[in-house]
Amino acid sequence: MEIWKDIDWDKFHFLRAEYLWYGFPVAIVILLCILCYGDSNAWKKHIAKHLQPYVIQKGTTWKSRLIYGFVFFVFAIAFVGFLGPTWSEKKAPTKKVASKLVIALDLSQSMLTTDVSPNRLERAKFKIHDFLEANPRAETALIVFAASTHTVIPFTTDYKIISDNLDGLHPHMMPQRGTGFRMLLQKLDTLFEGNKAPGKVLLFTDDLADVDPPAMSAFVQEHNVALNIYPMATPSGGTVPSFYNHKVALKDGGKIVNSILNADKVSALQGIEGIKVLDMTLDKSDVTLLAKDISEHLIFEEKPKTEDEDWEDRGYWLVIPVCILFLLCFRKGWSLLSIFLVLTLSSCTSDNTSKKTKESAFQFKDLWYTKAYQAQQEYDAKDYLNAAEDFKDPMRKGVSYYKGGNYTKAKEAFLKDSTASGQYNLGLTYVKLGDLEQAKAVFEQVVKHNPEMAQAQQNLTSVEEAMAKKSGMSAEESKVEDGKPNAKNKKNDSMEDLSGGGQKATKKQMEKERMEEEVATGKRKGKELDELPDDFKSGKGDIPKNILMRKVDDDPALFLTRKFKYQIKKQQVETEDTQTTW
Repeated sequence: MEIWKDIDWDKFHFLRAEYLWYGFPVAIVILLCILCYGDSNAWKKHIAKHLQPYVIQKGTTWKSRLIYGFVFFVFAIAFVGFLGPTWSEKKAPTKKVASKLVIALDLSQSMLTTDVSPNRLERAKFKIHDFLEANPRAETALIVFAASTHTVIPFTTDYKIISDNLDGLHPHMMPQRGTGFRMLLQKLDTLFEGNKAPGKVLLFTDDLADVDPPAMSAFVQEHNVALNIYPMATPSGGTVPSFYNHKVALKDGGKIVNSILNADKVSALQGIEGIKVLDMTLDKSDVTLLAKDISEHLIFEEKPKTEDEDWEDRGYWLVIPVCILFLLCFRKGWSLLSIFLVLTLSSCTSDNTSKKTKESAFQFKDLWYTKAYQAQQEYDAKDYLNAAEDFKDPMRKGVSYYKGGNYTKAKEAFLKDSTASGQYNLGLTYVKLGDLEQAKAVFEQVVKHNPEMAQAQQNLTSVEEAMAKKSGMSAEESKVEDGKPNAKNKKNDSMEDLSGGGQKATKKQMEKERMEEEVATGKRKGKELDELPDDFKSGKGDIPKNILMRKVDDDPALFLTRKFKYQIKKQQVETEDTQTTW
């Protein structure tokens, strides 16, 4: 092998030389065992003398010595491998990326203007996605701003994290309305403070009216930063949608608000060294070239050489000859071959067998795991339907079928569980099946026999309200689902509005939590009760803390919304009084 030909004997040494003395007592023990093994062994005298010539066959002297030498040879090879022979250095990366990149996204209300299809904000998200896919390689942070500026993702090279949090960003998340460039520059000051390498900022905004070119110039020169601005607006502009209904234009002082590209500010910014106002293309060629330029001009920080030097442990190569020699220790190799035969035959079971065949067929893992444990492994791997077939406990079987989407089977399993938890789960399964009457009856029984189950009472109330609204929905109320306001609805004080700004709402938008309550049907209420616990135990006792179907909202946009509001409440982030409130 080439690796052995390139040994540098001048650098050859052992990584674990301090354990060399361990070999001496082991070698002595092996030597004593060999010396004690002879014709005087006590077990031989228990064999009848007339049978000894046929049972005990004495070998030749050279064969015995060969066996003893073989034992010492295998031990020597294994021990040398344990000591860690090495003769080559392993070089870890001696540089790390020092260049930093910040993506700043404007989340003001004017970013929902549709002069850029589908709207300015969505087009900016498309550009950011394309930019990250082009892999600029620099450490990148994502911040958003309106009247205040907040960090969404700190500096990272894992661009998937940024992409995952990008889609949920929306103007209604921001605690204060407006476009505050002064707060944005203060935030950028902190991000690039003490930065040794030149940094880059990619700014996506549409409203340049409040931009202060001298302040931008001072920031660029002070921090040695290249500022790239994407003006997400057109010279013709468009009307800014209302905060509460995107189909209606926003009015300020009785006048419709229009947002257009400020050509004077664009010209002023283009004349500043270190600032580029980029032209937006319909494809991704612009951001691809920008990412390539950033990648080719990365600045790396040198790390101390002594910290990165290491030696490669070559002892693992000696495992191969030890294994080959070890095979010869078996008589004709049949012991080892039998192990391989068992492993081979255990893999011959087809995965496409029927349930009856699967239960009767022997598998190698049956030697080590019970069926219940195998089912739990399938459940942990989210293979819920197969896990449900292997579970015997009705509670676990029902939970697995529920998570697998087979609500009919889940109902059959929960019907066999008479505990409070099983009946509670049965009621929620009826909700998923749309049978609100049965769900109501089950919840009533659970509340009657277990009044301490507050969650059951809440779900019973929800089901009763859903049934009442479903049966008593008037023609006027039914229009709410078409986007028309309902006089009985709670006033919507949030900036969130999913009416689409003249566009058809997407599926993702429809799945988000709405601030204005819709008329609830049975299907809607069933959707709200949507989570199962990972573990249930059947039997009597208190209801588990992680109760079935408890609502857990894992939308990152909702988390960011609360985070931004908390930062403003605790005065961790300052807000700016802007000229406009959109």
